[in-house]
Amino acid sequence: MTTTAPRRVGARTVLTGSALLSTTMLAVSAANYALNFVLARLLDPAEFGDASLAITLVLAAAVIAATLQLVASKSVAADPESLEAVRRTLVRGALVAGAVAVLVLGGGAWLIADALSVSTPWMLVIVSLGLPIYFVQAVHRGALQGQLRFGRLALSYGVEAAVRVIVVLALVVAGLGVIGASVGILLSFVASAAIARARGGDRSPRPQGVAWSVVRGAVVAAVVLLLGQTLLNNADLIIAKAVLDAPTAGVYAAAAVLGRSVFFVSWSVVHVVFPVIASVSSTPEQRRRAFATAVAIIAGVGGAAVGLAALAGEPLVRVLFGDAYAAAGALLVPYLVATSLFALANLLAAADLARGNIAAPAVLAVGAVLQTAALALWARSPEALVWGQVIGTAVIVLALGALVVVRWVRTRRASTLDMAL
Repeated sequence: MTTTAPRRVGARTVLTGSALLSTTMLAVSAANYALNFVLARLLDPAEFGDASLAITLVLAAAVIAATLQLVASKSVAADPESLEAVRRTLVRGALVAGAVAVLVLGGGAWLIADALSVSTPWMLVIVSLGLPIYFVQAVHRGALQGQLRFGRLALSYGVEAAVRVIVVLALVVAGLGVIGASVGILLSFVASAAIARARGGDRSPRPQGVAWSVVRGAVVAAVVLLLGQTLLNNADLIIAKAVLDAPTAGVYAAAAVLGRSVFFVSWSVVHVVFPVIASVSSTPEQRRRAFATAVAIIAGVGGAAVGLAALAGEPLVRVLFGDAYAAAGALLVPYLVATSLFALANLLAAADLARGNIAAPAVLAVGAVLQTAALALWARSPEALVWGQVIGTAVIVLALGALVVVRWVRTRRASTLDMAL
């Protein structure tokens, strides 16, 4: 059996890896956004609302995929020799989770379609069939991330986006509508999973897995973080679909497509920062610089997006989506403010998770549950949904900031005491 020595994290590795992965994920996000704009032109608002729901359900399932990816990344970064054992165990878990997702989403498609006014339940069935592949793919991506193999990781994201855009557009233009969009999502998972699967580390014919007790703590912390992330990032669209009429929900979905841009930029940054913070090869100075750079990027992107929306929100919506979505322009500034605050909160919580803590992810999750409950109970208009998120995410960021300050004070006091002794 051969093992892989810990990979030393040099400044060039961090810098070039960050640039490559961030650039690729930004390009992928741009391609997905362009696809949304084209779909908005090809479909009427009600159909576009259905297509957005399909994408939102995949993003909701991403809590499982992202959990698997974060746990694989953290475990491999902290112990490179555990690569194959961790991957084997997590793939088993991914297949079990995928089977459950098919039973719940695919088997309950007709009930879900009726509750959310979806035009066809087959859209949900097709999406559900791609979820087991999606979850296994996440494990392989996490292994690449933990090894700081940003090149192959970036390639898997690029292939996924390329296949999705090409297939979805071809099938929608061919007249298959939301069914075509769902098939495109499914095939994009198949293509990217093939790229992400790369062997390394333990080369034994049948590597043994690790006990779930070894990764349980990381799994729990990741689930807490990503549950909060999923609620904050997706619950408003599901609530909008349930409480607003179909055309208004479609207009709200258009605002959400633009408003989420800051989050997707921030998530690409977190993908790079997370393994650097968790890695046994990173120095404290590298961790601090990586985190500070991430905060600066998120603040800069969020500020630029809010400024652009304030100056040209409605004209931008008209150009990108068409006149039928013009009302979304008034929602952009508050939506982008909320998303920028959420992106900062997500970075703080992810950095805490990378250090092996659960406190910040727990704060994020509790805040997400409270905000979602408030929106479901009281928000009955697009404006109420957006401004409710601004208030909620601001409170969450303040709570996380207070946690960071308390920890900093305790660390300084402990350091001062050690020096005195």
